[in-house]
Amino acid sequence: MAGIQIRRINHVGLPIVDRRKSLPFYRDLLGLKVIPSMVDSPGVTWLQIADGAMVHPSEPRTDGRPPSWHVAFEVEDFAATVEALTEAGLKIESQGVRHDGQQYLFVVDPDGNRIEFATLGGPPPANRVCDADGHTTVI
Repeated sequence: MAGIQIRRINHVGLPIVDRRKSLPFYRDLLGLKVIPSMVDSPGVTWLQIADGAMVHPSEPRTDGRPPSWHVAFEVEDFAATVEALTEAGLKIESQGVRHDGQQYLFVVDPDGNRIEFATLGGPPPANRVCDADGHTTVI
């Protein structure tokens, strides 16, 4: 079986109810930097700590499904990760490429937790900007 080489935790996704209530805690009290989101989901805020790891507080989805908690592991070799997960019999629930070129995929662990594996993203495209409240706009 091919190995999965985890470099670090890339981000943690946290369900929240209302960013107006939650953002002051993460941004103002904890000092996390608001950065442009690399996904097209308006309820997801991207926050970053000094070492580059992120927290993604996520409001309820517009389709009525609640946001899910998940951890994202940054991997050394994405193709080897896909191979190892497939050989282990895990179904890839979803996968894709974000606006900054980051590849990602989701699987479900034996206890039903969503686990994400991702590559290191690149710099955000110049056409994606965000305000202090984490609302990302494409210009």
